[in-house]
Amino acid sequence: MRFSVDRTWRRPNAGDVVIAGSPIRAFRLTSAGRQVVDAIESGNDVPASAFNLVDRLVDAGAIHPLPDPSLPAPDPRTITAVIPAFVCDADSASRLSRLVAALDGLAVVVVVDDASPAPLPTLAAGTTPVEVIRRATNGGPGAARNSGLERTATPRVLFVDADVECRIDEIMALATWLAASNASAIAPRVRTTGGGSALATYENARSPLDMGDRPARVRGGTRVSYVPAAVLLCDTDAVRSIGGFDESMRTGEDVDLVWRMDAAGLRCRFEPAVEVLHTPRSSLPALVRQRIGYGESTTTLRRRHGEKVAPVRASWPTVGSWLALAVGLPLVACVTAAFSGVLLARKLRFVPGYVVESARLTAKTHLHVGRNLAAAVTRVWWPIALVIALFSRRARLALCAAALVPAAADWWEKRPRLDPFRFILMRILDDAAYGVGVWKAVIRERDPAALAPSIHGPTTQNG
Repeated sequence: MRFSVDRTWRRPNAGDVVIAGSPIRAFRLTSAGRQVVDAIESGNDVPASAFNLVDRLVDAGAIHPLPDPSLPAPDPRTITAVIPAFVCDADSASRLSRLVAALDGLAVVVVVDDASPAPLPTLAAGTTPVEVIRRATNGGPGAARNSGLERTATPRVLFVDADVECRIDEIMALATWLAASNASAIAPRVRTTGGGSALATYENARSPLDMGDRPARVRGGTRVSYVPAAVLLCDTDAVRSIGGFDESMRTGEDVDLVWRMDAAGLRCRFEPAVEVLHTPRSSLPALVRQRIGYGESTTTLRRRHGEKVAPVRASWPTVGSWLALAVGLPLVACVTAAFSGVLLARKLRFVPGYVVESARLTAKTHLHVGRNLAAAVTRVWWPIALVIALFSRRARLALCAAALVPAAADWWEKRPRLDPFRFILMRILDDAAYGVGVWKAVIRERDPAALAPSIHGPTTQNG
């Protein structure tokens, strides 16, 4: 077994304490544990006898499994591809044809026609059989995937959307990572295909399907809390054991699936070493409709999975310091932040240089929560914030800061080939559209729980 360490990894003085993961955790090491960690840090093989420690570190997101090049490659004939298809024009038909042809080599390609208004094109995948299932009524992507899952007779099932561009070698690379991870599901990084339009450039920099460039264990409330089912390679029995996708959900069904897998003890991973491409939205109204749809799934996800979908998850001292700053009490904000640092330092006395480490973690946590609060204001709480801003100059300043500062920082970090003015405007519209979806669902279902933050005691550091 070989592993890479997460970017959060810190081991003060190369000693017997490791600080890493998401959320950030501190691990005390025995003498045997130090030897295991030495091997991990140096890139050497780790003995199977260290499984318990390694499994804890992997589950915490502190380390990530690496494939063993000496092992035989997975057999593509153990994988069935399931493609939910809704063909409405020549472009979508052409994309579907290219995708099916690109998956030649798998056991079977199952295309589920979800009551498309246009006829499906002639589909062929070389030597791979192509089976087409036609649904009489449109049930959405979850129902279509379940129809394909019923026809799957292989140990692995690949769910792949019809507007994705991927090749058989990328799928087999993903299968290699799945075997190395001992996981039940794994997703690649989904990038947006290039294009000359401002919209394509924006989505390339900030697509909701792109989970970033860092591998992760996927779990609600962590850095990578979900993965989309645009491309998702799964153990067939594992997906069946939890009942497949929820067919009542038109959006968010992939988030729900991953969280139910995690609750059942089935590990899901994100691996950006494998990249596939996804077609961007065709127009700005199409992007807005998509984001509204995503927002509408939050009330159902909140009822089923609780605080995992809360707009903000943080401790009360951290939130309190930001609120104090927002209402013009910087001294109170500093004292509250210092208080949370002191509480953390008391818990980390066993860490070498615990005062410095506590200060670093406290600062990092406050920055993380600050960005999350700003995101909550501009995505979920903006109707409330807008009403308050009509009567308060300070609220207007806070709302403008929440909308502009993180967006400008995001542009600076990603440096898209798009001027900051248009990028910031698109991001504000993107976030506001998601909030419209949340409020539509809240009003329709008379369930405001999705609007509520999750505030806990000063015991957990986010990361």
